[in-house]
Amino acid sequence: MKAENESLLSRATSLGSLGAAARQQGEEVAAAAHFREAFGLALDAANQATDGGSHRARLDTLRAAARFALDCGEVTDARRLMNEAFSIEASTKFADEWAQLRDVTAWPDTWLVAAVRRDPPDVQALDALANRYWKTLFGRCQLLTLNHQKAGDLAQEAWCRVLRVRHALKPGGNFPAYLTTIATNLWRDWYRSAQRAGDMADHRLESLDAAHPNEDGESVALIDRIPDLKALSPEDQTLLAMDIDKALEQLTPQRREVLVARFINGESCAEIGQRYGRTEQSISGWVRQALKEVKLHLEAAGRGAAVKA
Repeated sequence: MKAENESLLSRATSLGSLGAAARQQGEEVAAAAHFREAFGLALDAANQATDGGSHRARLDTLRAAARFALDCGEVTDARRLMNEAFSIEASTKFADEWAQLRDVTAWPDTWLVAAVRRDPPDVQALDALANRYWKTLFGRCQLLTLNHQKAGDLAQEAWCRVLRVRHALKPGGNFPAYLTTIATNLWRDWYRSAQRAGDMADHRLESLDAAHPNEDGESVALIDRIPDLKALSPEDQTLLAMDIDKALEQLTPQRREVLVARFINGESCAEIGQRYGRTEQSISGWVRQALKEVKLHLEAAGRGAAVKA
């Protein structure tokens, strides 16, 4: 019985490895099939352990089965298996090897996205994913719109769009990059609509309101050019933040977006170039020109000494 149980778990582990490899390559259909088969084998092993195995063997198989369930988005089954394990041995709930399974906020993006893909999406997984990336998303939207209220609207719309297309999400993909791409594309649509509307547009780009300075003192997209705002007096912090906003407002939408991608998202010039169909050297030139324009604006405002040469 023990040998058969170990054989089932070994086969399940091999299938899990195949599923992980397929997911990494973007082959989600194959990955889901492998994980589901692995889940079934692990369940069989857990049932056999129940028939005559030790508590430890049963707990190990239940944990393996719960992990495979989360890999394929079967959150309800995973929680049922965890509760079964905790009923067998209460102390298991606090064991380190069960910590990641028990705490939704500790789940990797792959498990969270797999859970959100389900019908209906798992609420706890969705909340954990939103909490993990909301600040980053809002920061990008704020730099794109240069307006606190519009940034919130844009971020909310980006999340709604993701939910509408959640079945197409790939658990093995780069979710934060996908999320910010959705927001950027929405912002482009807004901007184009505003341009077509002309004087009737209500999406005119505005400077950030002085009442919403960056609370942690970071220098937004110009972190490599602007010193730590915490080193300045409160009055100078406010003045410099306002000048930065005005400087960003002077940039073309394209150059501002490139700065956001380069300094906020941490994308390389080569990665940005692939998206725009330009060479790495071209993007590097855009970045240099955008920073030069911002620097000139700050110098004209009488605070050029705050900018690194």
